[in-house]
Amino acid sequence: MSTLSPMQRRPAPVDNGAKSAVPHGSPALWGGELAALYRDASFLRSPNTRTDKQAHVAVFSTGLTTRGGGSLGGLGAACDPGRIMLNEDLYFEACQVGKLARCRRRACQSLFAAADRQRSDLEHIRSYYRLEQRIGVRVDLGLRIRHDGRPGTIIDTDGQYLVLRRDEESYPVKAHATSSMEYEGPDGWVPAVPLPDPYAAV
Repeated sequence: MSTLSPMQRRPAPVDNGAKSAVPHGSPALWGGELAALYRDASFLRSPNTRTDKQAHVAVFSTGLTTRGGGSLGGLGAACDPGRIMLNEDLYFEACQVGKLARCRRRACQSLFAAADRQRSDLEHIRSYYRLEQRIGVRVDLGLRIRHDGRPGTIIDTDGQYLVLRRDEESYPVKAHATSSMEYEGPDGWVPAVPLPDPYAAV
């Protein structure tokens, strides 16, 4: 892949419920897709109550601090993860946030666009290859995989292909959903089974 998308330049996406250390800037997931949240205004002296609120794409942040310099951790806005803390009371799938309610800053805007594309790509992959019905694994962002025997994580989509970041490799690779792939399911690793050849019996 010659040019990395804004999504692919970030650390691998991680489920929003992750409790252990997560790299700064990792997109947060809700239901296997990018998550969006509203700003947490509880720390502001004079929160804006006059205009409509905008949703931000959520990323894990290690840069959020109190006025006294104490570390808060948690989720920040993709557009400014060191200063905009997000309210974790109400999650949205980023692709379902209306256009007018989306943050218009570049980082959030690019991840909202990625969320729209990923939703379409994932719906196609899920419905066409039917891996959930055939092997019991739902294909989501953040899912652990083995590609050619090497473990990694699904970080993005590209049409009918998955974009993976394999462990110990910094550059993503594009892979077919059923070619040399194993998925981590509830009962361990499951090899992807290619669809039957419709012409095999002809």
